[in-house]
Amino acid sequence: MAKYDSLEAHLRNLSGDSVRLTFDEINRILPSPLPPSAYEYPPFWSNTTVGSTHVWADAWQRAGWRVTGYSLEQRYVDFRRLRTESSDASQERAEKGGETDAVESGLHAPAVNWGDGKQEAEERQLVAIKTRRGQPDFRDRLLRAYNTTCAVSGSTIEPLLEAAHIVPHALVTNYAITNGILLRSDIHTLFDLHLIAVDSDCRVAISRSLKWTEYAQYRGRRLLALPADRQEHPSRDSLKTHHDLFIAREEALAD
Repeated sequence: MAKYDSLEAHLRNLSGDSVRLTFDEINRILPSPLPPSAYEYPPFWSNTTVGSTHVWADAWQRAGWRVTGYSLEQRYVDFRRLRTESSDASQERAEKGGETDAVESGLHAPAVNWGDGKQEAEERQLVAIKTRRGQPDFRDRLLRAYNTTCAVSGSTIEPLLEAAHIVPHALVTNYAITNGILLRSDIHTLFDLHLIAVDSDCRVAISRSLKWTEYAQYRGRRLLALPADRQEHPSRDSLKTHHDLFIAREEALAD
């Protein structure tokens, strides 16, 4: 049984249309505790398309539920059953800006804060894999900063090099060089899918699912290319944000 299957089963068996679960309650439901990113990184609790790289979101959505709000400070998550939400309720939630019934300091509504009213964040990220060449200025700046070299593989074949956002554009509009990294197209795709990550010390992490592939050679290596100007190096906070979700995905698939 995958780690989050127990959460799916718990939600399926609930009566009623909504429920608030504390992180402690979720930890008692799961076979092992929530990862650190659940406590620190708001997109962990975002709704995504089923079958995405966020396998924990698959669990509540397969069960027919959706996250409608959460508080990292107070450590709880609000879920609502999808099939029973009326159009009146949807309109009321929209008029309130997507917030839950209590508007408190520190509360978040991922359906609004992370692009849910327009298109699912994960769908937008997958679309971005196909359309990222539509960001020529960002790519040109990274090509110059990284001396036309893939940071992970060292490839210098310019037509294959792409501008990767560390914190995805679907979540945060940030075209600063410090939120970018120049990657060969295949590595960029794996990076976007959280199968490859870079930690805050600029060491490469590779998913266990890639253990027997050619990408395993990069595990634990430092980046081969970085900007000469240290002020243009990848943001350590941005790298940590991406790496935390990589770790959460690995932990979920391991259970």
